[in-house]
Amino acid sequence: MTAPRLLLDAAMGTALRDRGLAAERFPEEWVLERPQQVASVHAEHVRAGARLLLTCTFNAARLEERDLARDAESLCERAVALARAARPAAIAGCVGATGLVRGPGRGPADGELRERYGRAFRALARAGAEVLWTETHVSLREARVALAAARATGRAAVATLFLAERAGEGLTALDGTPGAECLEALWRDGAAAVGVNCVPPGPALAALVARAVPRVGVPLVVKPNAGREGRLAPPSNFAALLVPALRAGARYCGGCCGTTAAHLRALQGALRRS
Repeated sequence: MTAPRLLLDAAMGTALRDRGLAAERFPEEWVLERPQQVASVHAEHVRAGARLLLTCTFNAARLEERDLARDAESLCERAVALARAARPAAIAGCVGATGLVRGPGRGPADGELRERYGRAFRALARAGAEVLWTETHVSLREARVALAAARATGRAAVATLFLAERAGEGLTALDGTPGAECLEALWRDGAAAVGVNCVPPGPALAALVARAVPRVGVPLVVKPNAGREGRLAPPSNFAALLVPALRAGARYCGGCCGTTAAHLRALQGALRRS
């Protein structure tokens, strides 16, 4: 049975930067300091049609970099509560890549990564997130460790990667693993949905979805960015570029860096047309 279409949210970080969050600060800092701003972004996304919201906890596996580790439990509780106040259909407790694993054989050992992700996902699960979500991984190794930590809580877990386009090879992981192979591996590890985020919408993304659909037995997620700063795709263009991936079989869609509630409204129309 084909999974229903699901509209995800847009970029929390982009919205908070537009509201004055300094570039060197983590968005999570405003969960504690200016929660009304985080709540207003969630509310905008729900009004634009988002049914599943990701919590403002992307950096929850690296809070020690901003001396926030001691506040991790209360931060996760507050982040889930702020998302719930917008009354979405569901909340996903989000923990992104650590930024420490940049290639094969580089970065912390699996044990350290498990500890980082385990602490974050346990806190989000205790706070009541229905789903756990890990994203923006450039390394399949880190994505698999994060996924395992999320699933160890007993919650359904979703994993998405950032993949780069290589000439003649399509979207691939940093270690050269083909994108469809990465998504299949995460599905076989038990992910409830798999996909990509923060890649550009367009032909390479649609081609990846078409290759992955026959190999993956769970819904595919596409959450692309809107381009580089200063060259952001307008909402209508963004949605049009994403239509081929939807027609190829992606079921869950939303927006990553640079996207706004206006991009979600445009995606609503794309979902109806595709």
